[in-house]
Amino acid sequence: MTFKKPNANPLIKLLATGLPNYEGEKWATHRKIINPAFHLEKLKNMSVAFYQCCNDMMCKWESLVPEEGSIELDVWPYLQTLTSDVISRTAFGSSYDEGRRIFDSKKNKLSLQ
Repeated sequence: MTFKKPNANPLIKLLATGLPNYEGEKWATHRKIINPAFHLEKLKNMSVAFYQCCNDMMCKWESLVPEEGSIELDVWPYLQTLTSDVISRTAFGSSYDEGRRIFDSKKNKLSLQ
């Protein structure tokens, strides 16, 4: 039995590309490629990195709030950085900020040459 995805709004297809929009053989091929990353044991091993990234973000937020007060905070940039940080820690073993510093220092050395 074959299941078809419901027709999505064309605007959504324009904005969101990738695996959720693929169908048929293309979907199956990409699903096979990414499937090993989502095995339970691999996700369990990543939980420490997820925790550390979230904890770092929460500490940044706490440092922004005055001792007796509150602030309005745009969380979107922090969530984008959180995503980058999780990917960096799980894939490369270092934080996003650390990787960015290394990249910037290499870029500066290359521009001096």
